[in-house]
Amino acid sequence: MKVFDATIHSVRAFMNNLEGRKTWIADPSKTWPAGGNRNIVLNEDMGLELGSPEHESLSSLLWTDDISAISDNAISLVGPDFPESAGRSQPFAKVVLLGVTGFTEENTYDRYRDMELTRYDIDLKGFMLRAVSQYGREWCRISRDAIKAGFSSVTLGSHLIRLLKEKDYVKAVEIIFITSSVSAIKSLRDITAPAAKVIAAMNKMVNESDFDCEDCEYQDVCDDATELKRMHERLKDKTAGGKHG
Repeated sequence: MKVFDATIHSVRAFMNNLEGRKTWIADPSKTWPAGGNRNIVLNEDMGLELGSPEHESLSSLLWTDDISAISDNAISLVGPDFPESAGRSQPFAKVVLLGVTGFTEENTYDRYRDMELTRYDIDLKGFMLRAVSQYGREWCRISRDAIKAGFSSVTLGSHLIRLLKEKDYVKAVEIIFITSSVSAIKSLRDITAPAAKVIAAMNKMVNESDFDCEDCEYQDVCDDATELKRMHERLKDKTAGGKHG
């Protein structure tokens, strides 16, 4: 599936033009204690807040079947790392780029949901995904103790890469974090906006079973994406078959 290839290229070009970018390679051997699914970080225990409603926040997941387009296991950061930001509340962007195989019109949406929901499987002591108020935003808290112990972007990125690679169709994962400024995250949001519209169109097709193209606000998206057109037709045929079966 190549529907996000242009967006991935634009994200990479944007990142290459940002100053102060740091990149690490995820180390699967480095682990962080699990929280036992009791990762509630209260205000009095908070060491860092990322992407709260008072700040800009972005969460984007993009995939391609061009595995070579993904810098596998790379974790990039623009802005201060988590331990450098102790005691603050700051903007946060997380972009996950994936190289995948075997995506079809029948399984793409289910696999997207499977990958998207992986963030709720993150179980790291002192890390809490506090809320996702709407698509494309992520609000996290890290405890004071975790920050003191060295919880960093590499900690979070490495764990997420490990979780995603447990899926047999995920062959490469790259993580991008931005904590530098609201303006940088807003610019990245504009770049990923076309991909967000594709996801929104998929959500509408699957969840609303709405096949009235003339009145659909995503008609232009489907017109520009061959994969979405094929998915639309397959879902329409499946729904019609179910009604007459």
